[in-house]
Amino acid sequence: MADYLVYRYTGSGDTVAEYSPGIEIKRFRGKASLRRRLSLANSLAIADYVQQLPEKAKRMINQQHVKDENHLRALIAKALRKEVHSATAPSVDFIKQVLDNAYSSGITYDVTDAKNAVTSFAAKSTNQAERCLKVVQEMHFMSEDKMEVQEDGDGPIAFFDVEVFPNLFIVCYKYPGEPVRRFFNPSAEDVKKLMGLRLIGFNNRKYDNHIMYAASLGYSNEELFEQSQRIIENKVNATFREAYSMSYTDVYDFSTKKQPLKKWEIELGIHHQELGLPWDKPVPEELWETAGDYCANDVEATEAVFNHLSDDWGARQILAELSGLSVNDTTNQHTCALVFGKDRRPDKSKFVYTDLSTIFPGYTFDKFKGSSYRGEDPGEGGYVYSEPGYYEDVVLLDVASMHPTSIEELNLFGPYTKTYSELKQARIAIKHKDMDALGKLFDGRLLSIAKQYDLDKLGTALKLPINSMYGLTSAKFDNPAYDPRNIDNIVAKRGALFMIDLKHYVQDELGLTVAHIKTDSIKIPGATPDDIQKVTEFGQRYGYTFEHEATYAKMVLVNKAVYIAKYAFPHEGEWTATGKQFQEPYVFKKLFSGEPIEFEDYVQTKQVRTAMYLRFPDGEPHFVGKVGAFVPIKPDRGGGELLRENKDGEIKDAVVGTKGYFWKEAEVVKYLHLEQDVDTSYSEALADEARAAIEQFINFDEFVA
Repeated sequence: MADYLVYRYTGSGDTVAEYSPGIEIKRFRGKASLRRRLSLANSLAIADYVQQLPEKAKRMINQQHVKDENHLRALIAKALRKEVHSATAPSVDFIKQVLDNAYSSGITYDVTDAKNAVTSFAAKSTNQAERCLKVVQEMHFMSEDKMEVQEDGDGPIAFFDVEVFPNLFIVCYKYPGEPVRRFFNPSAEDVKKLMGLRLIGFNNRKYDNHIMYAASLGYSNEELFEQSQRIIENKVNATFREAYSMSYTDVYDFSTKKQPLKKWEIELGIHHQELGLPWDKPVPEELWETAGDYCANDVEATEAVFNHLSDDWGARQILAELSGLSVNDTTNQHTCALVFGKDRRPDKSKFVYTDLSTIFPGYTFDKFKGSSYRGEDPGEGGYVYSEPGYYEDVVLLDVASMHPTSIEELNLFGPYTKTYSELKQARIAIKHKDMDALGKLFDGRLLSIAKQYDLDKLGTALKLPINSMYGLTSAKFDNPAYDPRNIDNIVAKRGALFMIDLKHYVQDELGLTVAHIKTDSIKIPGATPDDIQKVTEFGQRYGYTFEHEATYAKMVLVNKAVYIAKYAFPHEGEWTATGKQFQEPYVFKKLFSGEPIEFEDYVQTKQVRTAMYLRFPDGEPHFVGKVGAFVPIKPDRGGGELLRENKDGEIKDAVVGTKGYFWKEAEVVKYLHLEQDVDTSYSEALADEARAAIEQFINFDEFVA
């Protein structure tokens, strides 16, 4: 039994689902009415309610949401079982009505995973299959609005990871600084409780969140495994829209350095563990704890990486404050919110698409044949040019923010470009600590934030959306910054065409050699201050600003991607290298910097797409993962061949760069203090190759003297 108070409402406010605990307010419009059996009345006249009703609260992910979606799923399932109507067509109509009601009511839901089942059901209609399929196409399988995550909720922060097998679902989580806790095949209720925590994972927005969400809906182990495979194989409707917002944040997403968790483990010296169990086979119960150990290790690693990336995390928090979004939203979402404001779908008719041949006469583009300008291919992502050789007094000039400047000069987003330019101006103001200029941007909000946070973190926070926007313009998928006319990637292309013009200017007008061009930088041997000024003025014609980044006293350029150089400015006497050949730690220290050689300098990180194995002389191949850290071992010291699985599933091909040597996992060698077993000849061979590369152009001893 419930008590009802009826008022005549004369205000204009919205309704709320729950005014306070136990008190629900409903506003009935039009012909709507409340029908309940009258059991008791006070006989008082209906009074007017003139106060404004409370605003409907923003929806957060909570237990009530899950119940709402569960109820929706239950109704769809009933219809598919023909428990509502005995015929197919009215059952399909019922499902559409249910979804329409949910869509218009404002609840947050995502049942896109049911679309295939509903479509198949509709197609089986004996007489009305075509009509039924048309009805399915009109169904709203997900809500329109975006669910928000309450960052300042009651739940504490916890790091988590999941593993999925046909018969086993593992959830591991830990509070900061505490031991890892494990759940084996947790119930839906247990998972819901965990979802009440502020969960932090690694690449969890794309995988773990959706597995947890499915588990909270009561998916069986078999169904979870099927869901996992669908996500891994990137199948259509493999994920739940609402699950993206289930977590507090995703370490992989806010990290500026994108690499797998296993590579972070190697880089940070964290225990690196591989499971060695087939993912598509049931796990024997006696090995459940082993699988749990693997999952727990990843949780420990996630916390360690999160702590290591404190600056990136600080930048994400600032970015969220600027954009008004959650720290769980992606960098791209923050970027679009900053540039386009509340226009989630900006009017792209206002975007500006420029035919680059009007700026660079003679330029041609064919989507099948590619680009051509002044007899050269400018590339589709940036122009690269090199004249390998030995050079002295090499001036390195770099275009400041090439892609952002190109966006500005092209007025790419029409009226929205002004906001994007403000982001760039703000970063420059922060760089120069110009607080007056900062206060004039974004209605003074940036200055207020600058007083709360470290300026360097604020600069990093602004750099992320500035650079992210270029990626969105060049992306092949639809997004707020995507212009379907832009098949030519005109942002990068404008910079590339400019660099070709610059090369010809330096060569033909200044009479200098251009040793190397890489996207937004140029290396000019023998350039004088007057030459630098002329290059700067040339850039200004196109809207670009050059910065004198360095001068190399000497440099050997091996190819477009590899060089070694010694600074004259700004780090006089120090060496710098680009490309793996000279950046190899042992090679760089041994040949150039003269720093002491340490054990880590012998370590080789190897990665394959399939799987790696160590095969010892007297045993079967031992699985070591897809990525790992290894050291070469002297013969007869217990090392094995490092092999990879080929496309036919055979384990016989050597991992690239390992053939002819024996290997052990670096962690094992260090733990057992077997450093004396390291085969240093492997690293010496790399050093010899680096010497030979230099001696193509100059005597090595003369070069390093």
